[in-house]
Amino acid sequence: MFLDRFLRGLGINPKQFWLLAGLFEKLSDRREIMTQLGRSGVALKKAAWMYFVLIGIGSLLFAGARPTAGTYFWGFMFVTAFILFGVLLSETGNSLVNPTEGLVLAHQPINGATYTAAKLTHLLRILLYFVPGTSGVPALAGLLIKGTSWWYPLLHITAAFTVGLLVALLCCAIFGVLIRIVPVARLKAVGQITEMVPLLLMVTIPRIGPAARGIPLPAWVTAPPPYAVPILIAVGALTAIGSVIFGLRSLSGDFLIRVSDIVHTGSGSRAKVRRSGMSDAVAFLFGGPGSRAGFEYLSRMLSRDWQYRRQFLGMIPALIAPLVWLFQDSGISPFSGQFSSTHVLPHLFGFILFWMCTLLPFSEHYKGAWVFLLAPSRAFEGVARGVFAWMWLKLIVLPHAILFLVFAWRWGAALDSALFTAFSLAVASVYLGLEMRTIEGMPFTQQPVASRGSHVFPILMLSGVVIGTAVALQYYVLFHSRTTVAIAVAVLGVAAYFVTRGALDTFEVSIRHHLGLLSEESTAVYKEIEV
Repeated sequence: MFLDRFLRGLGINPKQFWLLAGLFEKLSDRREIMTQLGRSGVALKKAAWMYFVLIGIGSLLFAGARPTAGTYFWGFMFVTAFILFGVLLSETGNSLVNPTEGLVLAHQPINGATYTAAKLTHLLRILLYFVPGTSGVPALAGLLIKGTSWWYPLLHITAAFTVGLLVALLCCAIFGVLIRIVPVARLKAVGQITEMVPLLLMVTIPRIGPAARGIPLPAWVTAPPPYAVPILIAVGALTAIGSVIFGLRSLSGDFLIRVSDIVHTGSGSRAKVRRSGMSDAVAFLFGGPGSRAGFEYLSRMLSRDWQYRRQFLGMIPALIAPLVWLFQDSGISPFSGQFSSTHVLPHLFGFILFWMCTLLPFSEHYKGAWVFLLAPSRAFEGVARGVFAWMWLKLIVLPHAILFLVFAWRWGAALDSALFTAFSLAVASVYLGLEMRTIEGMPFTQQPVASRGSHVFPILMLSGVVIGTAVALQYYVLFHSRTTVAIAVAVLGVAAYFVTRGALDTFEVSIRHHLGLLSEESTAVYKEIEV
């Protein structure tokens, strides 16, 4: 067969390739692999339809602005490449930097090229869904552009698939280079940082132009000779092609030999087991050894679990712009009558806590949940309190203590700083109490599911409306009087107490419920035999 000859030319064993591809597909059908977007039809369809609608509306509006055919075509090729780069880079990193199933296959006579090719077949499925989703409507809307022919939609779609394939090869090459040059002990951390690149580009590119205007540049940069631009383009193209080739070749060879070291390394591999003084304080304030156990368990798992770190750290670039805005406006008091980022600050804590609570139940070590079946049922009340204590103390109380000092220094008014900090603390506490209800079961005891991200987007859209209404109420009504703010702090404090108490009860019941389901599953697998 032509395809088999093509695979052999790439150093891939065709028989092993098809066997491995079938194995990964079977594991996906058995719900053993649920963290890869390319193997989740539900998540792919929802994400593709979301892009289809949003980019479709944008393409119709752009076509109505009467751009040139070239501007329209290359503009949407860039959009397609950027979206696919963000998705495929994350998927490639998740597949290659955390190859847990590779431990079973590492002792088999399988070369690295065959394994990685079979492992990354799901990237092609992402292209089959996302390219029509991002380019379907723009391809048809291109007929509205002056100067396009009837065959423009076919050209647009073909070019989009070509761009997508090149982006997929580029993502594979990037991680191929990382696997070759980065020490194994640092590979996971570097891989997670690499996955942030698309969001970092999205945040930094709009700021490069204004920031570069004041930088004096040599004349040969601002007015290069005629031959400089073609030479730079040629050098850049050759460098990119060479990097892709080197990266793809790096995926073969000894990749499977490194799998054991890759899987067994992580940020917490060398951590010493010791009890912190804060956990003792939590045990005293929040109710005994159970709360200490919940506090320490959450603290250690947050820094060690690959899937949680991968999802949560990916949110950090999106927070750069709000933090920069907050730093620039930190000298403007909300009581001054001017609108500033401080009005949004309490709700920024709510967004971070929502994202954290949404991801908290899932872990790559979910099969270790049986350990909690050995604990007495009464211990889970303390565990729930310990989990709450970690999030409240480290994500709300400690940051607000720092913010109080910053605002008191920048505003020159300790009373205003204390009032606003207390208000923000109360609002964030209410958010935490409400959002803890979304934690289903014991943290880090459920298998990650790629399709769960499709449910978060509508919730974020609705949350944006609610937050916008709350910020408007703060600006136009609340912060015109310090007495009103003080009353609001008291009301929100009482509300936070009752909301949190109800949330802890709900969280405890949820833990027991999910562990009960796990216990029933174990009895379905193992049958007691009486002799």
